[in-house]
Amino acid sequence: MTVSLGAPPRAQVSAAPPRAQVSAAPPRAQLPAPAPRSAPSRDRRFGVVAIVLSATAMGAAGLFGRMATPDGAVLGEALTFGRMAVGAVGMLVLLAFTRRLGQVRRVRLSASVVAGGVFLGLSLATYLSATVLTDLSRAVVLHYLGPVVATVLARVVLKESITRLDALSLGAAFVGMLFAAGFIGGTSGGGEQETLGTVLGVASGIFYGAALLCYRYRSDMPSDVRCFWNFAFGAIATAAMVVVTRPDLSGMTASNWAWAAGFFVVCGLFALGLLVVAGKHLRAAELSGLSYLEVVVALTIGVLAFGEAASTLAVFGSALILVAMALPLLARR
Repeated sequence: MTVSLGAPPRAQVSAAPPRAQVSAAPPRAQLPAPAPRSAPSRDRRFGVVAIVLSATAMGAAGLFGRMATPDGAVLGEALTFGRMAVGAVGMLVLLAFTRRLGQVRRVRLSASVVAGGVFLGLSLATYLSATVLTDLSRAVVLHYLGPVVATVLARVVLKESITRLDALSLGAAFVGMLFAAGFIGGTSGGGEQETLGTVLGVASGIFYGAALLCYRYRSDMPSDVRCFWNFAFGAIATAAMVVVTRPDLSGMTASNWAWAAGFFVVCGLFALGLLVVAGKHLRAAELSGLSYLEVVVALTIGVLAFGEAASTLAVFGSALILVAMALPLLARR
């Protein structure tokens, strides 16, 4: 009898709930979580490729814009509206094709998403008008005040770190731009048209910097959805500019419209879509340094396509920009 009375306790001990819970402890199932640490390096490389392709296509904007604009006209607002509208439609088609259209409705919008699209639209409109009113090299240099503004704002607003290598890259690229545009050792033009082009160039740089800063927010939003809203709000902003300025499109020929169509696709859907992707994966300093490739592309197009002067100092400045571009690639976390 004593043996039979002692049997139940043993059965209870062997099937004790606490031991079963310890063996299936949830924390052990979550141990593989640190694996995604390797993701930032892959994302960073993808971001570098994206910004190089984007900057190259963006550098061709002056070529497409000038060839799409009749003599004596300034159509920056109208062309940029088409650029952003085609980009928005293109992204909608892509989202529908990949069966991700529902993401557009489900993702929560925020002020940074709206502001990013508006600032980019204003920046590209003023920049495109500046390329018609002044030298292509000067317009693109003024436009690229934006990365400097973005890096400073990221430091102040986002508390984003700026390493010595980042600062060296940004500074070298900026000095190289001054040489490439003829602000150092070159001759500056005059006249009312030149002054207006300079003012529009400065405005485009400020708007561009604000847009780059906005891209540092809402990294949770999928890139394709962010691209769509970026284009959509950019189109709204430039449509408002078109209503105010009322550009005259009557002088556009078939050739002008063909260049405009190429501008909408290459410098719109392709270039700006990749810019948003790069802004999601790169720090502001990296994005700024690598995006200066656009200056070299625009300078080369200005020389080859429009016969703009390229002095020895301008060539030196372009080389300095290329060196500055490579510096962020050497940085390590």
